[in-house]
Amino acid sequence: MSNGDPDTQIDPRFDPVDGPVVATFVRYAVPSVLGMLAVTSAGIIDGIFIGNFVGASALAAVNLAQPAWAAFAAIVFMLAVGGSVMCGRFLGQKDTESASSIFTRTLICAVGTGVLIAGAGLLFLDDLVRLLGATDAVQPLVEAYMRIVLIFAPVFVAALTMDYFVRADGRPVLAATALGAFAGSNIALNTLFIVYLDWGIVGAAWASALAEFAIFVILLSHWFHPRCSLRLTLVRGRWADVMQAAWNGLSEFINELSVGLVVLFFNWVMISRQGVEGVAAYTIITYLMMIGLEVSYGISESLQPTVSRNLGAGKPDRIRKFLLTAVCAAFSVGLLVSVLLLALPEQMIGLFLRPDEQDTALIALVFIGYFWPTFLLNGTNITLASYFTALHRPIPSACIAISRSLLLPGIGLLLLPLWLGDRGVYLAIPIAELLTLFLAVFLVLRINPLTAVGLHDDEDRSFKSEVL
Repeated sequence: MSNGDPDTQIDPRFDPVDGPVVATFVRYAVPSVLGMLAVTSAGIIDGIFIGNFVGASALAAVNLAQPAWAAFAAIVFMLAVGGSVMCGRFLGQKDTESASSIFTRTLICAVGTGVLIAGAGLLFLDDLVRLLGATDAVQPLVEAYMRIVLIFAPVFVAALTMDYFVRADGRPVLAATALGAFAGSNIALNTLFIVYLDWGIVGAAWASALAEFAIFVILLSHWFHPRCSLRLTLVRGRWADVMQAAWNGLSEFINELSVGLVVLFFNWVMISRQGVEGVAAYTIITYLMMIGLEVSYGISESLQPTVSRNLGAGKPDRIRKFLLTAVCAAFSVGLLVSVLLLALPEQMIGLFLRPDEQDTALIALVFIGYFWPTFLLNGTNITLASYFTALHRPIPSACIAISRSLLLPGIGLLLLPLWLGDRGVYLAIPIAELLTLFLAVFLVLRINPLTAVGLHDDEDRSFKSEVL
């Protein structure tokens, strides 16, 4: 693996520390957003293929499997995001040895954790599927789908971890290319396995699993490139550094785990109130929500390397400018998605269903009518949570994450249906996002960039004295 000169690693025109703010942000954001959209499109294409060629029951089965996958991904994101932010700080300080050390330790821990979780899931698959709320009618579909996904999960863990570090190492275009290859491979394999070979839901699982290798192979090439600053090494640093990175990635852990829990709660509520058709309708809403969410995640992830490098360089004014740029971008995307949902709801729902499944389509249409304000708010909340992660302030980041993705939606699902019936189910998440926005703005006003840089300088001196 190469160990290039860190001073030449990044194009000086788009250097997060010295380059123009908007141009640099766009340089990081566009590839990140396109990459996240590529992954999202792969999931949406799965839904389109499954809904049109297998049926609404299979669509519901995929959604019933999602909480288990979210719990699995939560630990990976906690390590990968926290580790890459720490890596970005070291790169901002021109300390490539410490950056390489945290990369190596994070990769080992993430893959090891992935193997353990996947093994446990396969060993107790039947009990897990029952816990997820699968009825006798859909249990075989859920088991068939999850078995294949879990077998190939460690490959995806390694690829996803590498993706974050490649971006932190100054090559966001390569990271986006890898995710784009994943999406293209997934679409081609879905066409082959579901349409031509008629493998049903098993075909969708195989398509996703095999496409994961595309990400891994493309990202692996970075470590043989002259501009690579990172290498596999355990020479410097401590394993305790991974725990520090995981602590900093706490909000990402909460986000992913909470998404799984909220989906689980929604599935329980919808299947008890409206049956499999209700779960299938909610699945369509989650696919549509993925569009806005993944763009917002792409914007927030591009904020992490830019803010973390300026944190290491001690430049609070640039941190503030990057934050403002990211928030404006996230809100604009939310506004656009909301307009599309309100203007074309029937056409978007129709992408995922056969013409004869009108009961599911009607439920989804009503759901959208109450749910659309979510898109105006969730992008800003996600961006502000990511901002605190980049500042190495995990507590406020986690507060935003747990409020929007678990605590407030859970309370809403518990109480609102008692007063409003089904409307309470539909309004639980929009109300949660609005209340979270108030909290996030309060925290941003309390912890400004100048304060964060001062706290970081004190912590950095303490950290270096411990290592030396």
